[in-house]
Amino acid sequence: MKLIISLLLLIGSISIAGAAQPAKSLTAAELAKRQEMLKIAANIKESIKQNPKNVELYIQLGFIYSKLKNINEAQKAFETAVRLNPKHSKAHFMLGLIYEKKRLKNKAIASWQACLDNAADKKTRETAIKHLHFLRAK
Repeated sequence: MKLIISLLLLIGSISIAGAAQPAKSLTAAELAKRQEMLKIAANIKESIKQNPKNVELYIQLGFIYSKLKNINEAQKAFETAVRLNPKHSKAHFMLGLIYEKKRLKNKAIASWQACLDNAADKKTRETAIKHLHFLRAK
């Protein structure tokens, strides 16, 4: 449940434009948080160089890029996670959200279906079903 709420809050912050867009000037605290997230992303990338097949590192990187509102990089990270582990439901979940934001209906449907097929917890499955019904009704 906590994961789903976190994911839903996170996706609210994903920008469709792809790169981080400072639409307003950032406060010192926001700027510091952004700088910290950029450092975390750099550290994760270094870890990936050492262990390029670690799916969880790509998931972490995808979430960091999502928080930074860099949807294109988030997408790449989650797609890599899915290539490494096609049964990773969190990666499919996030790709479903990203593809929906980008209006890539067929990709979104495929991601939500894969999420549904591989998710163990009830809430994730229910969310995937809702998204599939919504997308297929369009």
